[in-house]
Amino acid sequence: MDRRSFVAVIITFGILIAWQMIYVRPRQQENARVKYEQSLADSIAAAEAAEKENLEWTGTQREAEAEETARPEREYTEAERDLFGGDGETVSIVVDTGPMTVRLTNRGGEISSVELAGYEKFGGGPVQLVPEGASGGVALGVEKDGRWIGLSGVRFATTVNGREAIDGERVILGEGTEEVEIAFVRESEDGGLIEKRFRFMRGSYETWLSVAIGREGELRETGSYAVSWSCGLALNEKDEKWEKRQLASMGRVGEEIYTESARSFGKTGLKEREGVVVWAGVRSKYFLSAMLTGTQRTGKLGMIGDKELSQVGWSVTYPFSGDPRMVRDEYRLYLGPLDIKALKEYGVGLEKTIDLGRLRFFSKFILGLMIWMQGFIPNYGAVIIILSILTKVLFYRLTHKSFKSMKDMQRLQPKMKEMQEKYKDDRTKMNKATMKLYKEAGVNPLGGCLPLLFQMPVFIALFSVLRNTIELRGAPFVLWINDLSSPDVLFDFGVKLPFLGSEFHMLPLLMGVAMFVQSKTGGSPTGEAATGSASQQKMMQTMMPIVFTFMFYSMPSGLVLYWLVNNIFSIIQQYIVHGQIESEGADVAEGS
Repeated sequence: MDRRSFVAVIITFGILIAWQMIYVRPRQQENARVKYEQSLADSIAAAEAAEKENLEWTGTQREAEAEETARPEREYTEAERDLFGGDGETVSIVVDTGPMTVRLTNRGGEISSVELAGYEKFGGGPVQLVPEGASGGVALGVEKDGRWIGLSGVRFATTVNGREAIDGERVILGEGTEEVEIAFVRESEDGGLIEKRFRFMRGSYETWLSVAIGREGELRETGSYAVSWSCGLALNEKDEKWEKRQLASMGRVGEEIYTESARSFGKTGLKEREGVVVWAGVRSKYFLSAMLTGTQRTGKLGMIGDKELSQVGWSVTYPFSGDPRMVRDEYRLYLGPLDIKALKEYGVGLEKTIDLGRLRFFSKFILGLMIWMQGFIPNYGAVIIILSILTKVLFYRLTHKSFKSMKDMQRLQPKMKEMQEKYKDDRTKMNKATMKLYKEAGVNPLGGCLPLLFQMPVFIALFSVLRNTIELRGAPFVLWINDLSSPDVLFDFGVKLPFLGSEFHMLPLLMGVAMFVQSKTGGSPTGEAATGSASQQKMMQTMMPIVFTFMFYSMPSGLVLYWLVNNIFSIIQQYIVHGQIESEGADVAEGS
């Protein structure tokens, strides 16, 4: 790299960092301060209201409770009546840990709602993990006489930290209330016992689950039990089609990690793997429901799915080996974002639930680099620009040779034309003569493609990072570019147009213009040489920007931004290289 180019890169870095520190960071800090103060005020008000009334009710919660009460009662199956018999009152409890708000019901002792406070879904409101109206969040079932009996319709006696629960109760974990235990217990008259205990911690996306089964009476004949997440995952993103593609049921058995997308459940709704189950989970584009086992005995991982409904789930099944009277197991549940750092801390490969594409190792490197840079440049758009510049710097010499090779190829066009005329009836001789000409001129015909080929891993890795990592979800840049993980939207047409959809994306057009300018500044043969392959090359130079504009039109704006910056710096480098080549040619002419 020459001195001028090096200085230009340093100045660009300086301007970007100064802009972030002087303008962007103060604004972000001010916004964060306002949000924190508002959150603190809301928490204090909520705590005071809860202390005064013992229960915290809002209009929305009243409606939700009314809907819960008005929902048609599920009838007991004969098998469930044999196990437990009788009915009971419906009790619903809400636990607010800070990052998440979980609603539990004594019907099956299950989770019926999970809201994530720090993330907003498309259309407004907090992200929801459980689909509306669905049930089966951490459901329990037992196998008896070769058939499975689900316990989602059984009413459990419910306690909160050992005292009887109140229907509609809301528990807010905060200072002085670091954790809470919600217990669901059902005992049959013949001595059978089913017990589920959830323990929530303040400031956490996880909960501990304890399951106890007393195999007496009718439960004495059961052969195994299962814990499952059969409710699926709710869709929260604008691009619902892509989010459905990302839905997958996953799990680790022994050292193997298995993944089944919702689309793979065509002929069957259950795929099982037997062995020591380490964890089971389901993911959407950005969020995860997973359960880590606390036992090292052999069981079955069940991957559940429905292609038509775009629904996925998991189950973990254990046999009652040795015919025990009492079985106790503990599990660890994670209900939150696909945060690579948080998931890696579990140490069991849970971070592999994040889809980072086929070049996973490279995508992890790109993501780690971007997270590190974002620590002192608090804008992922600026980080992407710097990443694009770093890529240009890294491949500077290769790109330099590529531009020189392309220029040399253009100079050889007249001689190429002569050979085509001379050997037009003998393609073998023409190919040999062409290769000899390239060799004598010191030209690599593939040299122009090498920079693009070497940058493709960066491009593919960046695509996976922008599409599927929570860090980039909703990350703004400047002006109208408010989400680098989605296409930029300058305005909405109000009607769906062919090829363009209903939204106008500006960045791909700017990128197309930059590509067109780059192709023109690269030069093309004219005159007599502008025939045959040369005319085809000229047509490609015109068509490629158009083709790439349509290809990139619906891609994440962060990816388009990367390629736009890459093209701009390619134009600058191309201009410098061509100037150097012409200067070298002039020196040779003077010397002769």
